[in-house]
Amino acid sequence: MFQGLFYTGNQNADLAASWLFENQDKDLDTPLEHELIGTSDSSEDEFLEAGDFYKMVFVVNAELGMGPGKVAAQVAHAALNLYRTLQEKQALYSEMLLSWEQFGETKVVLRGETTIHLQQLAEQANNIGLPFYLVQDAGRTQVAPGSVTVLGIMGKIDIIDQVTGSLKLL
Repeated sequence: MFQGLFYTGNQNADLAASWLFENQDKDLDTPLEHELIGTSDSSEDEFLEAGDFYKMVFVVNAELGMGPGKVAAQVAHAALNLYRTLQEKQALYSEMLLSWEQFGETKVVLRGETTIHLQQLAEQANNIGLPFYLVQDAGRTQVAPGSVTVLGIMGKIDIIDQVTGSLKLL
């Protein structure tokens, strides 16, 4: 299993298991250290290029100072609404959803700086064709009505990283 995790960039267990099934012809009993001596990353690259791997990214607006429960609720709003958007536009996104569901439903929560920052990221996502959802809060608890709390984006890992790759984990 460690080899599967290594060669899939430690993305998730489902992806590692898929790698193991697709590479049954390899000598998987060889210790990983011996296998790595004098090799390149070509088999990892081959595997990652063979499929389309997706993730959902949620960028939380840090300037609002939301508590952990509020952040969790707002990320949940973003996840549900982004997923609904993808389902409503099956003709465009069915392949994306299927691949995402088959390979572990990867989700990452990142820190955004301000409302303007989230809006800029949403614009970048839109410009390169990534589906996204901006959550605006009703304002009944911790933040003012209409506050932009979370941006949810879905896409191929390498493409979504063009938008969010420089952000820190929350």
